[in-house]
Amino acid sequence: MARVAPHRLTEMEKAQEEAFEFAAETGKIGHIHQWVTYWAAQVEIERRPDLLLRHDRALEAVHRMTNRENPAFRPAMDELRDVDDEAARPGSE
Repeated sequence: MARVAPHRLTEMEKAQEEAFEFAAETGKIGHIHQWVTYWAAQVEIERRPDLLLRHDRALEAVHRMTNRENPAFRPAMDELRDVDDEAARPGSE
């Protein structure tokens, strides 16, 4: 993340702290695994201009909507999920 999107380091570090705190409190490492999985995909999205463009466009569309009843809401959310899924796939490029 430091190389591809240094502006997101603070966000990533905060999420890491929360995951490790939760693991320490509960004795379960599930949140750490989720943190690693999520941020690995985020690095891939930031690293690949094609995924970043798709992600940003879909996120912008979601943020423009005033409610979930908008017919464009579901397709935009589906696109976000598709981008995340592609970023998480090994050898996705």
